[in-house]
Order: sequence, then structure tokens, then C-alpha cells
Amino acid sequence: SDERFEYVSYLPFPVKNLGRSGDTAEMMVNRFDTDVLPFKPKYLFILGGTNSIRGGTSGESVISSLQTIKDKCIASGIIPIFLTLPPVNPDRIQRVFDQSTADNWQNELQEVNSFIKSQPYFIDIYPALVDKNGYLPVKYAQDGLHPDISGKKIIAASINNFLQKKKIKY
Repeated sequence: SDERFEYVSYLPFPVKNLGRSGDTAEMMVNRFDTDVLPFKPKYLFILGGTNSIRGGTSGESVISSLQTIKDKCIASGIIPIFLTLPPVNPDRIQRVFDQSTADNWQNELQEVNSFIKSQPYFIDIYPALVDKNGYLPVKYAQDGLHPDISGKKIIAASINNFLQKKKIKY
């Protein structure tokens, strides 16, 4: 509702953000045909799996969902561009949402990020959003999960840098 909290607001080209707060990677797969295909995009930025990992879903399961999204993209002539998963901040998530975070979230997240970094097109946002303890700093996400304005600007800058480096036309 507030454009300042949308990373697409900081990009110099039109983007339709189809993300839904709270979605798991599996939910993203289930929405692909109805939510992505009608727009016939040339590229699809894919950032998903954080809610799954935080909730205890294995990295392997998240990777399977991301692979399915990739396969659907390729079958539809869409170039998938993955973004690595940012860290979370379990203490803040507990305080804000009164929800716990899976004990093994960091290992599972790293497994997913390793998969993402093996893809032909990926944008590594993790290093720019992690603190020395491996958490998402409060300065980037008050709730410990959803990047705020400063975090969204970092994501947008990472996308812009990637597109310039790869010389991808939008």
C-alpha cells in the first residue's frame, strides 16, 4: 500500500510485483499459472522461500519448488532471475509476530542460496543484508522478516547493478 516499501519503486523500469507477504515457495508454485502467465513477462525476478525456511521447511523442499518455477518459466519463454534469500532475525520475528523460527534456518537458507547461485541468472542480495551474526539487521527490517525501505533500496540497487553488468535490456 505504501510504495516506499516496494523495491520496484526504486527501479528505473516498470515492474509488476506479484509477491505476497507470507507466501511459501510452494504457494508461489501454485500461483504461477494464474498470477504470472497472464502478464507474459520476458523476465521473472524470483525471491521466495524465506517463509518456508523460517517455518521449518527443508532447503531441499524449497529448492524443488524453485526448480518447478524455473521449469515453468522456461516452458513459457520467461527468463528466470533468482534473488538469494536474505537472512531473518528470529528475535524480532518472535517479538513482532509471536512466532518462532526453525532452529536450523541458517543451514537450510544457505542450502537454498547455494542452489540459487548455481543458476544462470541470479542476484546475490544476501551479503548486503546480513550482519556479523548472520541475522537481518533491524535497520533493514523492523519485523525481522520483511525488508523496510532501506532494505528495499538495497534490493533494487542489486537488481540495477545486475542488469547493467549483464547488459540485460528491459
